Amino acid sequence: MSPAAPTMDTMLPSTRSSLFNIPQLAEDGMNWITYKERMLTVIGTRGLMRYVDGRAVRPVPSPIDLKMSKLMKPDGLAAMDTEIEELDKKIDKFFMKDSLVKQHIFSTITDRLLLCVQKLDNASKIWEEIRSIHEGKSDLVQIDLRRWLHETRCKEGGDVKAHLGELLGLRELLASMGASLDHKDFSAIIMGSLPESYRPILSSMNAAARVSQKTLSPDKIMGVISEEYEHRVIAMWGTPHR
Repeated sequence: MSPAAPTMDTMLPSTRSSLFNIPQLAEDGMNWITYKERMLTVIGTRGLMRYVDGRAVRPVPSPIDLKMSKLMKPDGLAAMDTEIEELDKKIDKFFMKDSLVKQHIFSTITDRLLLCVQKLDNASKIWEEIRSIHEGKSDLVQIDLRRWLHETRCKEGGDVKAHLGELLGLRELLASMGASLDHKDFSAIIMGSLPESYRPILSSMNAAARVSQKTLSPDKIMGVISEEYEHRVIAMWGTPHR
């Protein structure tokens, strides 16, 4: 007997695989952007996206005719045993896949958030509620995040790459709330947040940009600064200790 043809489920790694590990959504939602992308990627990989975006429709159970004590079809005729069995399989399949998406979500959120959303009908409504909570923050929260972004500084000798990652995270969090920063403003924030020892390289970059009549993009600035930081780290480790 020839082996059975592979299916989507058999071709994918087990759900226990580390590929499907999703970090916990932080209590304050600060990692919402990366959490959302990881969650949707895992759900998409399992072929369950319809259960998140609401396209999956729960099959309607057949009504019971109390007089005939039989299940009825929409056309008013009694359902055959095979039809009843087929509908039951569709209902079971829907709840199985919907519950799998719920489990992905419930296992990665706090108990407080779970208690807020657990009574909603299905996975798509639960996901939409969580999304609206984290992407619909108030104006006061946006103000606090903006102030945090403007006041964040990297101290002399600090981890510059981690600092740049923090700035990026704050910008993305603001963008998820509909409060995006333009490139010019974000570039100014990056340059103003760096240690004094990076001022010469920033001055050189600005001078080169003026000569070439090109605008310094945030990505360009972070790329050059990251490279400079890596060079300094290597140089520090290569310096003989006495």
